[in-house]
Amino acid sequence: MSNFLGIDLGASALKACLIDESGTSLSVARAAYDTHQPAPGHSEQNPADWRSAMYGTLADLRARNSDALDNIAAISFSGGAHIAVLCDSAGSVLRPAIMWNDQRAVAQAAELAAQGEVEALSGNAPNATWTLPQLIWLATHEADIIAAAEKLYFAKDWLAAQLTGAHKSDASEAVGSLMADRNGTWHDTLTTMSGIAPAAFPELLASGAKIGVVNDKAATEFGLPCVPVYQGAIDTSMEWLCIAPLEANSATVKLASAGVISLATAQDTRFPPVSYYPHIIDGLGYHAAGMSDCMGAIEFARRQFTPKLDAQAFEKAAVNTAIGAEGVMFYPYLSGARAPFWQADLRAEMHGLTRAHTANHMARAAYEGVGHVLTAIWHDMNDKLGQCARTLHVLGGGGQSDFFCQMLADMLNVEIKRGAETDCAFATALFAAAVHIGAEPRQMALQAYQSQGIFTPDKNAHQVYASFHESFMARHRAA
Repeated sequence: MSNFLGIDLGASALKACLIDESGTSLSVARAAYDTHQPAPGHSEQNPADWRSAMYGTLADLRARNSDALDNIAAISFSGGAHIAVLCDSAGSVLRPAIMWNDQRAVAQAAELAAQGEVEALSGNAPNATWTLPQLIWLATHEADIIAAAEKLYFAKDWLAAQLTGAHKSDASEAVGSLMADRNGTWHDTLTTMSGIAPAAFPELLASGAKIGVVNDKAATEFGLPCVPVYQGAIDTSMEWLCIAPLEANSATVKLASAGVISLATAQDTRFPPVSYYPHIIDGLGYHAAGMSDCMGAIEFARRQFTPKLDAQAFEKAAVNTAIGAEGVMFYPYLSGARAPFWQADLRAEMHGLTRAHTANHMARAAYEGVGHVLTAIWHDMNDKLGQCARTLHVLGGGGQSDFFCQMLADMLNVEIKRGAETDCAFATALFAAAVHIGAEPRQMALQAYQSQGIFTPDKNAHQVYASFHESFMARHRAA
């Protein structure tokens, strides 16, 4: 029986997942890396750290089960959108990669939005987190980098190139860059705005197309067999394979470094600033709206306000505190606010503290603050799209918390379902398996899916949360 490898480049760590051809997870390895803030609003990572993380996770998998790794038949990659890696003609990285939560290009995004042309051509509304405004910022502030750039990769594709040498990407990345048309192909007008030469852009392949084979050098360095590597997709596209049944109007809530609510659709309709992306399943697209700081904001609050509590104790402290945290509210805008507020200058705040409050109150407030933003996103998407999903499938590491899943079910007043696998690395491995053996990804996801929890909203709790949500939103309206 063959095995398959999925590698997901997350915001805080790289994960590698090894599965067999039935979709059973065999082993998962994780390696973290740092995010750097060289200036307020800036967020960068060093691609060399990603490469080291890939080396470390593969070494970990080999140490646990070398036979299983030797028996892999195919590999695929996923990762966060909007992350450009600029290289010279030799493939050397020219500068750290600007991350999707970076806010430096606010002025450039505002100018693009005012002109209207980008939204008309791409179908998505410019803001500072997209690649195009970031490249325009570089053209202004680091013109030598733009002039020297002869290859533009996206993060997951740069990592795949470390194995294959290929310079390829896919429609989900092109759309996420804000330089593609509504069909997900490069648009000359939009790419020209970036200042990057046309020859520097990667060839776009369909997700699932073979981009190459692990070359001999990479096989020796990373301890891999020389197997095919298939074009992946951005994480929010790939993650759909963690849910079942997967159909139009399926909806997800992702609880990871970022928090994202997504709704699948069979209709190519756009509701900017809610984003629209190509789905991993042919014939579908999806709407997505997210916050920059989700589980990362909760972890930040734990480290800064209750450093003596580990993550498990912090959650227990929240569990043991009543809804509303005795008036303490956490505004989790550590990287400004994305959906639905779109204010890059919003800042995080633990509001309403008195001497009577304890670590328990701050823990509860941290979870509720993230929940309030997701509630605002949920209401905004429902209003814009004119529809409301009856179930949200939870994704990401935060979805492993029964407490948080129930809290969100109560806050959003919607049923939340959780499968046994909620991580993008698993979905990416499943995708590699499906395309390699010629299976339909949706059917393979259905066969692999195992239910691990259903969280039904409590009407009384929802009414209490709704009252506090009104207070949370009132501060936004007053700002």
